[in-house]
Amino acid sequence: MSASHHLSVTLMGPDIDHKISLEAMLANRVSGLTWLPDSISLLMGRPLTAGQRIQRTIDQLTYTRDKNFLKKTCLHLDHKETNILIAYWGTRPLADVIAIKRLRPHIKIVLMVLCFPLALDNAALKRQHWLMRHAAPFLDGILYPNAAMREYFFNIVLGKPGRHLKDLILKPCWPQSYQGKAIQNQPAFDRPNLIYVGRTDLSNHTVHAADDLRPLMTEILETQIELYHVYSRETADGHPYRRTFEPLDQAGLIAEMTAHDASLIAYNTSACRRTERLELTVPDRLLTSVAAGVPIAIPAAGYRGSKQYLADYPAVFEFDSAPDLKRQLEDRERVLALHEVAWRARKLYTAEAQGDLLAQFLVSL
Repeated sequence: MSASHHLSVTLMGPDIDHKISLEAMLANRVSGLTWLPDSISLLMGRPLTAGQRIQRTIDQLTYTRDKNFLKKTCLHLDHKETNILIAYWGTRPLADVIAIKRLRPHIKIVLMVLCFPLALDNAALKRQHWLMRHAAPFLDGILYPNAAMREYFFNIVLGKPGRHLKDLILKPCWPQSYQGKAIQNQPAFDRPNLIYVGRTDLSNHTVHAADDLRPLMTEILETQIELYHVYSRETADGHPYRRTFEPLDQAGLIAEMTAHDASLIAYNTSACRRTERLELTVPDRLLTSVAAGVPIAIPAAGYRGSKQYLADYPAVFEFDSAPDLKRQLEDRERVLALHEVAWRARKLYTAEAQGDLLAQFLVSL
């Protein structure tokens, strides 16, 4: 029996695809694997009194004091004999992590960063850096999505003290079951086209300035590239090259993507005061794109973290401008060739393929 089979691991965070991904990574590699929601997830959607909101703010700056949450969490950890807790993502679980470490110091705590910083302005950025430094002494390890994020933590966020933490660069990937099933030997359209699977519902309260891709969309449409994306009122301008569809679940979206020339990965960086988040984070839409096995269209400038993630994915259109992208997509032989290598390369990007690496890291703690 390998050393990892003596580990009992609990995951803590929201019930999202990254939870399923971590479960796929560790399935059959540890003795026990369970999941708990973080305190923010439990409070999501619940009405809070003014006093509760104030207390929540204090907790986020120090540590979680919710007795009900901590009692249930500790009972679970004790019952499952948890010796490693993996919390995800960004600053979201930090207050919970500190509280748990204070109560159960024998449990090794690992933070899966995924998205950091979340902020796109100076004040919020400084606050999130402080939160991460405040929590660092309570961590035993960090999982970074790429080398750029690791370097950022070393040089900007944690500095020298952070270098004593064990860390691992772990490629975030969706499980193999998410991947495109039907083989696409060639794109289904005879003219340049893109699919964009980012946010288009710009009136939603969770949208930030970087999500408003309309300026780049307009440039792309004016070159007569067909652009496919989910319908929204904000983008319903009747442009003859805009193609919209209704929201799809993950499986339906991945199936839809396989027929297109490329998946567009871009943000409105000019609308943001700080762009570290866009430069370092590997967005979920990129994970979905490689799971679909389609080429990636990404601006030539910036996006260092995403490009590091794509190091083993030889199907990328880097473009300087919309006309430059149009010229590349008009080379239909190249589009076909990149489609074929993208389909093969998707097999390198599964959660299961990262499992041994993660298990070995957990053993090292």
